[in-house]
Amino acid sequence: MRFKRGRRVLSAMAAMLVAVPLTVLAGAAPAQAAAKCVGGTELIAWGQVGSPYPVTLRLTTTYLYTGKTSAAAYARAWLPNGSYISIDRSIARFEPKDATERNNGHGWRTNAEVANSGGYDYCEKYHAGASAYVETPRIDGSHHAVRPCLRINGILQCADKWYLDFD
Repeated sequence: MRFKRGRRVLSAMAAMLVAVPLTVLAGAAPAQAAAKCVGGTELIAWGQVGSPYPVTLRLTTTYLYTGKTSAAAYARAWLPNGSYISIDRSIARFEPKDATERNNGHGWRTNAEVANSGGYDYCEKYHAGASAYVETPRIDGSHHAVRPCLRINGILQCADKWYLDFD
């Protein structure tokens, strides 16, 4: 009898541990988020997004890349075993706010601007193995704000500047 009660407690605790990271990362259910992980079309020419990137998340330099001829995007960082890297993508499409963004072909948004425009979906990749550079899936970021996040030792940190590519 004690054994059964103990198993129920452990099962309940395991269910809570599984549910917590999904709630923290985004408002989308995992199936919805996975459906938004649409591949970018860039094959060769990738470039790092400029200042304020790269950013330091969880004491790790985290890079954000965009396609040179498309708005595909991905994030990259050196991760220890058992960590996650993710890239968030705004649900809403954005247009350039001003002539500078229109002329540059890119812009920046704040957390509040993305949240007030409907939130975001995410694509994540779990890293199990020796420490190594790990990349997120490539996503279509055209007119959508994107930012990288890292979850190391169970603690999530995301960049506070969202990059927009208007290709």
